[in-house]
Amino acid sequence: MKLSRVLLLGTSMLVSGAMPGLAYAQATDAPPQAAPADQSAATDKDGAPAEDIVVTGERNNQFGTDTAQSGSFRNAKILDIPMTVSVIPDALLKSQQAVDLIDAVRNTAGVSSSGVGPASYNNITIRGITVDTRSSYKLDGTLNILSSTAFPLEDKDRVEILKGASAIYYGFSPPSGIVNFVMKRPTPELYVGVRAFGDSNGGYGGHLDLGDTVGIFGFRINAVAARQDTGITFAKGDRYLASGTFDLKPTSNLTLSADVEWFKRGIVEPATFIIPNGATKLPPLAYLDPSKNIGGLSWDTNRTEELNLLFKGVWKVAKDWDVTAYWGRSHLNRLRYNPGFVPGNVTSLQTATQIATYNAAVTPGSPTFGAGAVRFGTNIQNAIYENISYAVELHGKITTGDITNNILIGASRSLRSLGGSPATPRTLVTGDNFLNPIIVPNPYALVAKPPIPSTIDDKGLYAFDDLSFKNIIHLTGGVRVTDYTNDGSTNSNTKAPYNVKPTAWSGGVIVKPMEWASLYGTYIQGLEENAIASNNVDNAQAVFPPISSTLYEAGLKLQPRKNLLIQLAYFDIKREGAYNERIDPVTKVLHGFGDATQTYRGFEGSVSGYVIPDLAINATLMLLKARTFQAANPNSPHTFPGGTPDVSWSLSGEYTVSWLTPKLKVSAGAFHTGKQAVDDTNKAFTDPYTTFDIGASYAFELGGHKLVARVNGQNITNKRYWAAVGGGALAESLPSTVKFSLAFNY
Repeated sequence: MKLSRVLLLGTSMLVSGAMPGLAYAQATDAPPQAAPADQSAATDKDGAPAEDIVVTGERNNQFGTDTAQSGSFRNAKILDIPMTVSVIPDALLKSQQAVDLIDAVRNTAGVSSSGVGPASYNNITIRGITVDTRSSYKLDGTLNILSSTAFPLEDKDRVEILKGASAIYYGFSPPSGIVNFVMKRPTPELYVGVRAFGDSNGGYGGHLDLGDTVGIFGFRINAVAARQDTGITFAKGDRYLASGTFDLKPTSNLTLSADVEWFKRGIVEPATFIIPNGATKLPPLAYLDPSKNIGGLSWDTNRTEELNLLFKGVWKVAKDWDVTAYWGRSHLNRLRYNPGFVPGNVTSLQTATQIATYNAAVTPGSPTFGAGAVRFGTNIQNAIYENISYAVELHGKITTGDITNNILIGASRSLRSLGGSPATPRTLVTGDNFLNPIIVPNPYALVAKPPIPSTIDDKGLYAFDDLSFKNIIHLTGGVRVTDYTNDGSTNSNTKAPYNVKPTAWSGGVIVKPMEWASLYGTYIQGLEENAIASNNVDNAQAVFPPISSTLYEAGLKLQPRKNLLIQLAYFDIKREGAYNERIDPVTKVLHGFGDATQTYRGFEGSVSGYVIPDLAINATLMLLKARTFQAANPNSPHTFPGGTPDVSWSLSGEYTVSWLTPKLKVSAGAFHTGKQAVDDTNKAFTDPYTTFDIGASYAFELGGHKLVARVNGQNITNKRYWAAVGGGALAESLPSTVKFSLAFNY
């Protein structure tokens, strides 16, 4: 009832602003932007300038987008990329008032959260495969940025998801895909945007967006200060953002750019449920209140601070050739208690007794229903991450008659270091109950001293060619020679260094019978870092050798209009040497192994853009069949990988009520995630769930200035579900909320 009253009040306030007499201006709160530093004009076969491929700008201030800049594709049209690409543009982010990464990526099927509760940040999987926190997130398609935090979206023009193996271009990374954040670029004219926002939980904040281009210099500044309140008891905090993108064009052939982003966040992190491997039951959602903090901890703040720097130069050496060089650094500090609630009897390793007491603790009617213990780090976990990336590339094309070769040759290096204190020792507070948690007093723990950082050095030489015949048939190919070293030192007790020098290949074909349609087939070899053994096994923190993977994908893409894109694809991914946990037959305790083979096969489809002038939609669907088994053991069971939904879909849209007034837009969304195995034993599964959103916006003028008011209800049915599954943990969903904002644009 509380949500309904707040939603009704917010909608009434929004509609009351739509009074006659306010002058209408055809505008949105997203300004046109200057072209990015590496943009170059395309030419037709007669040499006349063709339409620029604009990565950021007016084309993306709507739902339909048709370009991507992830990987080696260099701002290519999505029709010409032989892989599945999902783009969540600024218009969609604003329509839904997206705050963090999971708000954005829920608009693409096959993305789910794993292991970490949504109040603090999100670890995600794509197509059931974990996205690596140090190698799979990119800033402007190049810099490896660190993801053990919640990314701000206010300074982003869009979020791109490049699905599938990407190691040919980026070096070691999982075949799940790449998450690329595209920064807002300088505007061609003065732009001032101010937005005030809040929510029904008591959160509030402000956002300043300022851009301009003066002569040869352009800039874009974004700043945010906000108070966060998730609606969960105690789970409050603050976040701040200050960022800038700067473009300098001293000559017509040289463009220099700099991107600087700093953000800081602190929020009390609610405890997750710690689930023993092989559990057959889960805590019953019907008895849980998503607004209740099951750990009873009011002081366990998760604090992160990240600084990202990217400097880039593009020199056009000839009509169709340019040299690009960049250097970037991403640095993250994180302090965390990593709280968890362990139902039943607490033991350090899995035993039959622990399973029995756990089952009793999660069974309604049992004398010990709800009983357990809260655990958290005795010392505050202290992690210091740093990535340094740099590369130089030569890009151009050679045209001979009807045949064009688009060539990219480059060399890159990524240096990644992690100095993170271990999760143990842990403090246990027994005698607790997740139905009525006790309030745990602040232990005033000391900050742990991180060990000597582990280091990864990923060097590579790569080359790509897209051979095109009259833009009807494209043959694509790539090769990367890698020199990869991991010193293995994840903590002071474990060291398993290794060096590998693999060569990986990719190949594909694209057939375009018409300009607006393409069929493709792709083969890509992947190289990826393996997992580190979790803390609930007897060989915790052990480092395993890298995983090799292969991807086969075939698909169809249709673009009947520039602002409408349809994608259909079938994919087949195989990973060999993956990490898995099972009871060791000799020691009879839970042990981590690196001998699993995993297969991920499925169908994926999406429709994004304007189906009619007044209606924009974003619809996605994925059907996934994933299996884990031991290839060397024919009798080993074929199980579902933990935390992998068998089906997921989303459907969202925005409708302009032009028959009443073009100032008013209404929006809605539905987001579905299928059942997920809690772990690889497949003895327990989470239930599928669907959440629903509604919203509206109204654009008007006041005193000659443009304003946009918005209101959005998120999870309006107050659906209870497991928001994150995997890594031995379950995290509850956040309570329903209503978001509202008022944006001023000059």
